[in-house]
Amino acid sequence: MISLIGFTGAGKSSLGRLLSLRYGLLVWDLDYFIACQEKMSISQIFSQKGELYFRDVEAAAIVALSSGPGSSYAVLATGGGAVLREESSKYLSEHSFVVHVHATLDVIVQRLKKDITRPLLQGENFESTIKELYENRKGKYDFADLTVDSQNLEMAASYIVGYYLENDIKR
Repeated sequence: MISLIGFTGAGKSSLGRLLSLRYGLLVWDLDYFIACQEKMSISQIFSQKGELYFRDVEAAAIVALSSGPGSSYAVLATGGGAVLREESSKYLSEHSFVVHVHATLDVIVQRLKKDITRPLLQGENFESTIKELYENRKGKYDFADLTVDSQNLEMAASYIVGYYLENDIKR
């Protein structure tokens, strides 16, 4: 399994869909999976049940998707905060080939400017909230096996698959 990690808005879901289309891999979007399982949006989960509850469900979903049928031919696009739980990061590292999808802060701000679906980015001080989260999460993605820039998703997808095959990755 290939797991995509990175900051909110870095392009993990888009890259996952591209890997699926180009290489015939299954793609699982973790936030979408959780929203379907909980029968409510991620924003609703955060507001009604809290971030701690969401992180519990997220950690369980990571285990379920990483060990389920077809997981060896799948891409898991995680949410931006999936790495906040040490056990989730450890599980991903042990059970998948982890790719950090990176984008600069300026790119992320541009991508998320009009996105009202991200619960941790709500409020009046959007840019300062993003900057603070971005700074706080620096280093949380360092356990990845590979880092790709999300400016050109086609190149990133080719590089990931090439690296994966060239190095005969077995996770």
